[in-house]
Amino acid sequence: MIQLPTISSLPAALGDGAAAPPIVPAPPTLPTPPSSPAPGVAGRPPARPVDRSTAGRPERKFGLFRARSKERAEQERRDHDRLRSPSRSPRRIAVVGLKGGVGKTTLSVLLAGIYSQVRGEAVLLLDADPTFGSLLLRSGVAPTYSARDLAGRGDPGDLAILAPYLAQSPSGTWVLPSGLDPGESARFDEVTFASTMDVVHRYFPVMVTDCGAGLSGGLMSQLLGGTHSLVFATSPSVDGLMATYAGLRWIADRGFAALVANSLVAVTAVPRKGSPARLPAASTPCAAAC
Repeated sequence: MIQLPTISSLPAALGDGAAAPPIVPAPPTLPTPPSSPAPGVAGRPPARPVDRSTAGRPERKFGLFRARSKERAEQERRDHDRLRSPSRSPRRIAVVGLKGGVGKTTLSVLLAGIYSQVRGEAVLLLDADPTFGSLLLRSGVAPTYSARDLAGRGDPGDLAILAPYLAQSPSGTWVLPSGLDPGESARFDEVTFASTMDVVHRYFPVMVTDCGAGLSGGLMSQLLGGTHSLVFATSPSVDGLMATYAGLRWIADRGFAALVANSLVAVTAVPRKGSPARLPAASTPCAAAC
């Protein structure tokens, strides 16, 4: 803003000896430049005409962003409602994979944390990997007891009695490892799993089990028999997706067709851009197996 000077009127008569203020001439008036340059003048492109049909309208991208934001919020609301839906009995979710390094432990920790925070219930994250995986490191806990310490002790009768034998992660998830060292984890078998379930199963409405690599063996058969839903982790490669399809068929052929139908395939480590995996095409055989 330009501050204009204040103009005051001169007195009617100046006192004796008072000097008249100097008369400052007004600045010369400059000619007003033309609204559009004359044709043929170099360096001055002609003015663009104003499109009155689009004047005052907001850009389309803002409306598009608002629509996406509303759609995302609506989807999150539906997901939260599904996660909060009550269950009549404890539900068990097993995270499996044909090999290591495909994100089984990461998925297990994330799933247990989400259920714990959204549902507000006691959620157990059980380590059923006999090869001493990275669950303790990923969950950020330092437990002093393992599943072998609880196996065969029987129903404690109260979660308060069971709580000192468990560790709790920052997200509120209760964590029970298969062992505190590689030797103890190697002795985690189907008998230990069944005995541990007798102690903990009725105190946790949701339990997420981080399984070891592979699908064969007595421990895996025991795990599949006590699971309501399966999360199959795989890498974003042709070999990984085809092996996942074969693994789902193998599980269904051994009497777990209903479990396969209630399962999900999680393709991990997929970059946002430039992904070589064709997920829509790869999902066709996996959907047929599920």
